[in-house]
Amino acid sequence: MLDLSFPWPIGPIPIAMTVWASYGLYRAVVTRDGVTWASVVSVLGLVAFMAALTAQVVKPVINQALALMMAQFLGTGACFLFVKLLWSVQKTKPESSVPSLRRPDVKMLRGMGICLSFLIVLDGLFFLFPDAGKCAHFKGYMANKCAGKELFIGIHDLPVEIYFGVVLGVPAMAGLILGIWALFRTAGLPDADEPGTKRVPAVDVRQNTEGLA
Repeated sequence: MLDLSFPWPIGPIPIAMTVWASYGLYRAVVTRDGVTWASVVSVLGLVAFMAALTAQVVKPVINQALALMMAQFLGTGACFLFVKLLWSVQKTKPESSVPSLRRPDVKMLRGMGICLSFLIVLDGLFFLFPDAGKCAHFKGYMANKCAGKELFIGIHDLPVEIYFGVVLGVPAMAGLILGIWALFRTAGLPDADEPGTKRVPAVDVRQNTEGLA
């Protein structure tokens, strides 16, 4: 059962951001703008609120660190589905070309390492410092300031932590998953930066035949 006593676990600012994200996603679908930076950010904000609200409902039966990792994983899947929906309704799609497949270069592997490291640090901090920032640690002016922050952002507890954990963690997890998918897709192919892998231009066979005739 939801606790509607004030301050809320998810404050007015995240709720307002979710309303804006919902409108942005609705507008992208109705106008058929499809996948844009604004629509992707809208998807991320909407998914973060859905994850935080779910964590508030099932809070008594799950661990904080486990809840955050589950929310990041499920949120990434939801983001992929929403982006696929936006792509399917997009009115103008870029011309599709079929480039030659190559294994990811060093830059992409380095990016995957950065995404993985960011996830480990983010989830590790939430695991090691579950009570950091709670108003019970402050006194006097700082306690009043912390209480005022909770009125707008939400109680520094599981739901609002899940919200910001998804906003920060899902892009990193999405980049890591896309990199892994690219590695599996191009397994056994030459590297992208391998020398001597340039494509040879096609020769017009009909022109050569006419010359011999």
